[in-house]
Amino acid sequence: MGEIVFGNNAVSEALRAHGRVNRLYIAKDAKVRDRQALVDLARTQGIPYDFVPLAKLNELANSHDHQGVVASISPVAYAELDAFLASCPPQATVLALDGVQHPKNLGMLIRTAVGAGCSALVLAARGGALLDESVVRASAGAVFHLPVIAATKLPDALRRMQQAGFWVYGMHPGGHESVFSVSWPDRCVLVMGNETKGMRGPVQKCCDALVRIPLARELDSLNVAVAAGIALFQVAAARPRA
Repeated sequence: MGEIVFGNNAVSEALRAHGRVNRLYIAKDAKVRDRQALVDLARTQGIPYDFVPLAKLNELANSHDHQGVVASISPVAYAELDAFLASCPPQATVLALDGVQHPKNLGMLIRTAVGAGCSALVLAARGGALLDESVVRASAGAVFHLPVIAATKLPDALRRMQQAGFWVYGMHPGGHESVFSVSWPDRCVLVMGNETKGMRGPVQKCCDALVRIPLARELDSLNVAVAAGIALFQVAAARPRA
């Protein structure tokens, strides 16, 4: 059947990302928000849809939190780094993740990256969470609107981006400069490390600079998705509005 996503937001985003949804399932014995809009989206793309009992949706989603709508989707395809760089605009921000473990954090990071206007997201292919249905749900479907690159060796990918004109900034509590004072270049990569261990040494060595979020009182860190959001929107604020 392929992977399963559920919930109104995640399914709506999947439907808007043409070519991802194989079949739509809607509860026939419960109220579903935006039911007709979902059906219309499916019809315009020729996607088959079924009205099924709640029990069937519970089984498909393996959960009762589906809000009356479930979709079977094709696996999310990873983008290729070289293809991305070949088509990358002169001004671009990339979020790179070194070993983020939790699917919910990854989903939140993806949604934040989309909202902040990132051009792509790069994952370390080993040692962290990768794309699956739980990440799709946690991103509320935003994963369908951002190229995601799985790098076999993240340091190599960062060096390849540097060769393409990107400056690489690593988020680190001991960073020498605040994210609020950086003069962000047109092309930059923001690297976030593991939730507890931070960036690995080889990745840190690839960074052109380490930057930090100044924290008040006794706090020494923030949730990785929160920290990324602060930094990414700071970069976005420095860019001219379209």
